[in-house]
Amino acid sequence: MAGQNFYASGFGSLPQTLGNIYFVAPSATYTIQGPQGVRSYSASDGNDGRSPKRALLTINRAWDLVSANAGDVIMLLPGTHSPSASITADVAGVTMMGMPTGAANFLYPRTTIAAVTGDETINVTAANVRIGFLNIIPVTQKAALDFSAAANGLHVHDCYFDLNTPAAHTSTLGIDGLGAATGVLIERCYFESDGAQGAAIDVGTATRVVVQDCVIGNSAGTWAAGITVGDTTQVTIRRNVFFCYGTAMTVGIKGAELTTSNAVIIHDNRFGSLVTKGVDDFGSADAEISENYDFGVGATDGGVLVTAIT
Repeated sequence: MAGQNFYASGFGSLPQTLGNIYFVAPSATYTIQGPQGVRSYSASDGNDGRSPKRALLTINRAWDLVSANAGDVIMLLPGTHSPSASITADVAGVTMMGMPTGAANFLYPRTTIAAVTGDETINVTAANVRIGFLNIIPVTQKAALDFSAAANGLHVHDCYFDLNTPAAHTSTLGIDGLGAATGVLIERCYFESDGAQGAAIDVGTATRVVVQDCVIGNSAGTWAAGITVGDTTQVTIRRNVFFCYGTAMTVGIKGAELTTSNAVIIHDNRFGSLVTKGVDDFGSADAEISENYDFGVGATDGGVLVTAIT
């Protein structure tokens, strides 16, 4: 029945939710697999979006329809979505996600959000937003995703941040913290650069931030820093891998702007042999480090424990 949402119950939904699910197609005409086989459908912002057969055409239209803190989900159907303007994630408590690939394979998301000309690809300005299972491409000199001070409780997971496609520029970033949000979790994401881009993650002045289980890699040129930390507190950076393929990364985790003692915990990270400095530019009492290792090279070299901030 038109208008009913059989995909948002607790049974068989992706993800399970008691809110509404709004489906967005990557193009005006799209195909999906149903009980009668593969069929073609037409996407439109005049649709209600509450079934894969009645998908919306633009992501921002979905953000117009969701309700705050109701558990609503914006489900981006597989393919490349090419928004004409920055996606404004401005409704609290909403999840925006692509279709999970198997057990959340962040190396190969099925859904891509292409760069938005002249602006950030995704701008988060509301609390408790969740973003996952997406390949996100920034435009040169902008961020793939930025968040404001209002983005408390932001959760970004299982995403691939493509810093290869945009031209190299130090103002091109993966995730950019623009304000003092609190309770930000970034996990299981893959950031890949092919040159002198800005940071994969700039924590900025956000507090109670956890960055964990991410891979930050460089395949060409020299990447200045993988993660940068502003003047903040209560930041935990743990279990991440920083590596390069035949090129260099100057610093893995950089804290030049930090002025607060004991503000950052850096634990159990791994730095490839072409990462010049694993942890750098923190003041003598700014960061607490433990169990971080520089890679070794060769069958008998197991690496070196990082015992000091260089």
